[in-house]
Amino acid sequence: MQIDHNSNIPIYEQLYHQLLKYITTGLLRPDDKLPSVRELSSSLHINPNTVVKAYRLLEEQGFIHSLPGKGSFVSRKQTLQTELFKNQIDELIKEIVVKSKYVDLSFEQLCQLLERAWEE
Repeated sequence: MQIDHNSNIPIYEQLYHQLLKYITTGLLRPDDKLPSVRELSSSLHINPNTVVKAYRLLEEQGFIHSLPGKGSFVSRKQTLQTELFKNQIDELIKEIVVKSKYVDLSFEQLCQLLERAWEE
């Protein structure tokens, strides 16, 4: 995991996006234990509250769950959660299409951007 202290993106968001990528690509699997807040903040040399904020965001979105005294774990996919994400994706795609048309991107150019993002 890497944190760019010179980035305009807040550290908790960088951490959130990296953990989300690990979960969605299968690097972290359901029921895998995440590093403790203390371990991760120490290894990345960041404030523990920053890790807590990233973990809380992941938990609010259903990607991880916490067990008091045991730690945080990757959640299993839930049908309700999956439907929620599909609806969110649909809304984001509509927004992207509107913005793409506004800046005169062709459908093919938009597909290329989507493909590049998918491969990352």
